[in-house]
Amino acid sequence: MSEVQCLAVHREHLAHIWPVVEPMLAKAVLTAPDKIAVDDILAGAHAGAYVIWVVTVDGTITAAITSRVIEYPLRRAMALDWIGGTRMKVWFGLAMRVMKEHAARNDCAHMEGYGREAWMRWLGKEGWRPEYVAFRMELDNG
Repeated sequence: MSEVQCLAVHREHLAHIWPVVEPMLAKAVLTAPDKIAVDDILAGAHAGAYVIWVVTVDGTITAAITSRVIEYPLRRAMALDWIGGTRMKVWFGLAMRVMKEHAARNDCAHMEGYGREAWMRWLGKEGWRPEYVAFRMELDNG
């Protein structure tokens, strides 16, 4: 059986792990190329807007996740914006438990994430449900 860990990366260690996690997160941000670049995630992590997490399987980084706290007027939430990597079958359940614990420590009332419909294959098993459909319209000045 594999040893799996999900660990938050402290800001002072970002430069060390970035070459490994950047390609993983780059694939995730390809779904929103006109909204964010992968380097924006690193800058946000340095500024404290994001926490970057690494998932290790038998000591090798196999996935990266970003989290951030959202302050709504009536509640606080934990957003999982970007997830990338391989071997999800091995680590996804553990990672979701760690994210739930982190959200609870930060007084969050719920967690939320964004992605394609295919994510429900994984998220549904962990108790997530679709909340709404997002719409978008490009403007001439965009």
